Amino acid sequence: MKLHAHSHAASLPATNIQPDLADMSFSDSESRLKALFKVLVRSNYGDDRVSGVSHYLNLGCAMFGMEYGLLLRQLSTQVAEVVAVGDHGESFFVGQHLTTERTFAQEIFETSAPQASAKAIPSPTSVPACTFHGHIVNSFVGAPVNTIKGETLAVIFFAPSYLTEEIKPSDIESLELLAEGVACMNDRHKSQAQRKMTDQAMFALGSVKTLDEYLEQARLPEVYGIPSRVVEVLRKRIGQSPLGIGNVAEELNLSKRTLQRRLQQQDISFADLRDQVRFHYAVDYLVKQHMSIDSISVSLDFSDRTSFTNAFKRWTGLSPSTFRKLFRDYV
Repeated sequence: MKLHAHSHAASLPATNIQPDLADMSFSDSESRLKALFKVLVRSNYGDDRVSGVSHYLNLGCAMFGMEYGLLLRQLSTQVAEVVAVGDHGESFFVGQHLTTERTFAQEIFETSAPQASAKAIPSPTSVPACTFHGHIVNSFVGAPVNTIKGETLAVIFFAPSYLTEEIKPSDIESLELLAEGVACMNDRHKSQAQRKMTDQAMFALGSVKTLDEYLEQARLPEVYGIPSRVVEVLRKRIGQSPLGIGNVAEELNLSKRTLQRRLQQQDISFADLRDQVRFHYAVDYLVKQHMSIDSISVSLDFSDRTSFTNAFKRWTGLSPSTFRKLFRDYV
């Protein structure tokens, strides 16, 4: 059974959790697991870690009957920084430094076992109310967040009323899973931030061009006569028909040998023309059309995905997947 704060949880203002989660019952492990999974999948990892974590804090409040939650990063043995704040925690703000010495936050940070640490003050008469930075806190639950990057975090949920039920093993399990979700968001956000920094360094060093430079490089060739007709036939056949020289020659009512000779007269090869047309469409399909790499390979008449990947690396120095990830963030 989930934790309840005496005469408090039912009167909580609605927290900012997703609409289809707001009316869920969190009395069993299955419903909690579904909610945690939905928030993890839908949260925006790429751009705003704080927003994603805040959704988790709000979900935790709904699960445990708490009013608001904080995510803290330990800066020293005595000081922590607020990383994220759930709804209704208006008196705290992101970036705020809090003293943790001799507080329950310090207890959570010092937990050595990789599991949730939870604590509740059972009744007004047994233990006096404690304060946390001037806020009276009668009840709280919290867990250490162990990230793969070695960062020390802690997630804590507060309620101003006393918890009237004991903490159950299912509560500990839910708290552990919630902490793992927060850690996942944090690590993924940091990895993406690091990748962006690496990308920017590559731009600065000139090893990667800007998207405009690649678009210019991938322009369709400006040719005339037979080469121009070859380009038009290739464009018409993209995604529809094979792009072999024999296929193009047949559509032009020429023999393969005659087509090769006519192109050689202008010092142009069929392979170079086809490469340029393929490159042009590959960039468009990757960045603008968001087609899968397998679909692009088929549309551009490569024998398989590996052949397309090798050709794209020859054109740009980057794999198709790296190219897409790089310019998805900069277009």
